[in-house]
Amino acid sequence: MTLTVLLAGAVLAPAAWANAYVSDQGMEITAVANADSPLVMITGQSVKSDDVLFSIWSPTNNLVKVDQVTPHGDGSFETTFNIAGLTEDGLYTIVANQGNSDLYELRVQVGIFDGMADDTITTQSNFERGSSMVGVDLFVGGMIAMTADAMEGSDTINIDGQTDITNLPVIITVTAPNGNVISVDQFIADGSGLFSVEILIGGSLWSQDGDYTVTASQDMDGYETTVTVAIADGLVVPEFGTIAALVLAAAIVSIVAVSARSRLSLVPRF
Repeated sequence: MTLTVLLAGAVLAPAAWANAYVSDQGMEITAVANADSPLVMITGQSVKSDDVLFSIWSPTNNLVKVDQVTPHGDGSFETTFNIAGLTEDGLYTIVANQGNSDLYELRVQVGIFDGMADDTITTQSNFERGSSMVGVDLFVGGMIAMTADAMEGSDTINIDGQTDITNLPVIITVTAPNGNVISVDQFIADGSGLFSVEILIGGSLWSQDGDYTVTASQDMDGYETTVTVAIADGLVVPEFGTIAALVLAAAIVSIVAVSARSRLSLVPRF
C-alpha cells in the first residue's frame, strides 16, 4: 500500500483529500495591430504579480523600445507601442519577461514597414491549468509545491514538487523529532520547474521514533514548504498507511454522495 505523507499542520475537510490541485502556471501574450497603423497593442495574462518587462527588437536584433507594466489584480496586463519612428523594415520581435523563470518569457513578432504595422493578431502562451491529483495533498508556499509518499514499512521517501523559479537551487532539508538537521541536499529543477528526490531512511540519525520534517526551500521570500512523516524503528510507520487510506476512502464516499445528492431524498432522523 502506498501512503501519502501529510503536510505539517494541514487540517482539511475529508473531500479535500480526494482532489488537491497544482497551482496554475505560465503566461500568455497577444499582439494586435491594424494594417497601416502606427500602434501595436499587447495584452496578456500571468499567474504572477511581478512587473512585466517588454522589449522590442529590430530585424537586425537591435533593441529599439522598452516598457514595464504592473499586472492588474486578476493577472491581466496591457501596453501599447507607437512604432511610427521605426525605419527598418521587416519582422520585429516583442519580448515579454516576468522574473527569472523560462516559464515567464514569451515572444511574438509583428511586421513593420515604413513605420506602419501589418495587419496582425498573434498569440503565444505556455499557460497551464493545475491538474488534479487524487489522494495527494499539496501546499503552496510562495510558488513552490511538494508532495511526499512512501510504502508503509519502507526505508525510502519519494519527494516530488514544482517551483516557478528554475535558476535557483531547491534545498531539501530533513529535521529529526528533536530538531536536529540530519540531511541536506540541493539541486536545480528542470526547465518546467519540476524536481524529484529519493530520501533513504536508516542509520543512527534516524534512530528516534516520531515525526520527521522534510522542507523544500529556495533563496526567495515565501519559497518554502514542508511535509512530515512518522518514523518508527527506522521505517515509515505502517499504521499511517491505514489512516491515510481510511481518510481517502471517506473522501471518495463523500464525493459520490454529493454527486448523487439530486437523486436522494433525505429522511429526517428522530
